[in-house]
Amino acid sequence: MENVTKFMVGALFASLMMISCQNEKITNDQIQSESAIAKEGDKNIIFGQYIVLFKESKISTALNQLDNASFKSRTSRANLMENFSKNSIRKINTILTNNNIEKSKVLKYYTAANSGLSVKLTDEEFDKLSRDESVESIEFDRRVELDDFMVENITKNSKFKQPAQEVPCGIEKAGGFSKANGKRTWIWIIDGGIDLDHPDLNVITNRRFAKSFFEDDPSPNDCSGHGTHVAGTAAAIDNDFGVVGVSAGAPVVPVKVISCTGKSSISIILSGIDHVAKFSLPGDVVNMSIGNRTPLGENCSKETTLKKAIKSLGRKGVFVSMATGNERMHAKLFEPGCINGKGIFTVAAMNCNEEFEIRYSNHIAFDGEAPIDFIAVGTSVKSTYLNGEYATMTGTSMAAPHVSGIIHATGKAPKIARYVVYENRYFTTNYPVAGRK
Repeated sequence: MENVTKFMVGALFASLMMISCQNEKITNDQIQSESAIAKEGDKNIIFGQYIVLFKESKISTALNQLDNASFKSRTSRANLMENFSKNSIRKINTILTNNNIEKSKVLKYYTAANSGLSVKLTDEEFDKLSRDESVESIEFDRRVELDDFMVENITKNSKFKQPAQEVPCGIEKAGGFSKANGKRTWIWIIDGGIDLDHPDLNVITNRRFAKSFFEDDPSPNDCSGHGTHVAGTAAAIDNDFGVVGVSAGAPVVPVKVISCTGKSSISIILSGIDHVAKFSLPGDVVNMSIGNRTPLGENCSKETTLKKAIKSLGRKGVFVSMATGNERMHAKLFEPGCINGKGIFTVAAMNCNEEFEIRYSNHIAFDGEAPIDFIAVGTSVKSTYLNGEYATMTGTSMAAPHVSGIIHATGKAPKIARYVVYENRYFTTNYPVAGRK
């Protein structure tokens, strides 16, 4: 591979130094023309910290190696995936050694959905590694900040009695709930964790699967309430108290990639996706209500590392439901909500009166382009919360888990129950309402 030149100036508001190497004989001029140029002073770029991907022909992802493998259980599949991952890490470390890069500089390895790593590099190390024929792409790591979400009300627990169960309007609009008793598949909540002992949730707490990707906060227990709320809408248990989710009682798995303050990075989120790729089964569902507040603009059309990872899940039979974001802007400008692919669904928000929430939800662009697949209730959604309690929240984060629950309950994409029509003086848009039946 030819040398990759780093640009620190340019007119594009971009996140990445992306090398699009679908053709392994790509030239230096092609690399530069297809690279996203980092805007000087962009506060979200983590300078000196990179995400490196390797060519599939050099180091195959564990997902692709599993193609012809058979397994009898989630555990046996996980064991096989971990063996593939160990072998990939050995190959990656050999590449690092050949380029005189210390393994101590590695932040995370990616082996399941992607083959690569996040790593700290000097300019000299970057230049040398970019010439390695095994390298497909190198991009800057970026800071990510969780979309704003509104906590409108918290229902405090009585020490003597839980609140009587209710069916939130979002569940009704989605076609009601279905009991998930005996289902083999799980719902993975890539978010800020889940309240691990919430009495209204069936949480997978086994630390092989439930995981935090913060060294200073190693517990997958929720500390903001966001992930717990999302989990309840998708899967709260059908009992005599609290609320009920669309796929009632479905196993929910916390994958903590958002800190207590709502902060993260692309490299951490990739770790969460790679973790799910390693331990999921076809038919599992991933909920990603973690839209970034910073628009990527034209770079949403580029094949970023995050896109590749999410698309890998979809191609291997794992469904992904994502929030479109809360910036009242075109959905096609924001990652991950702008991602399209097999088994991948982006969800915008409506209220209980079935009115599109133009007050906060990202939306379809004037030209009609957008990755939005469905709409669900995101306004004043009551669901599970911290400390075994319940809360009412608003945001597209609250809309996406309705779709996750529908998919888990039915084992397939939602049906279009009806359409919500949004009109203004420029155009009319029909948003399909996600339905279970």
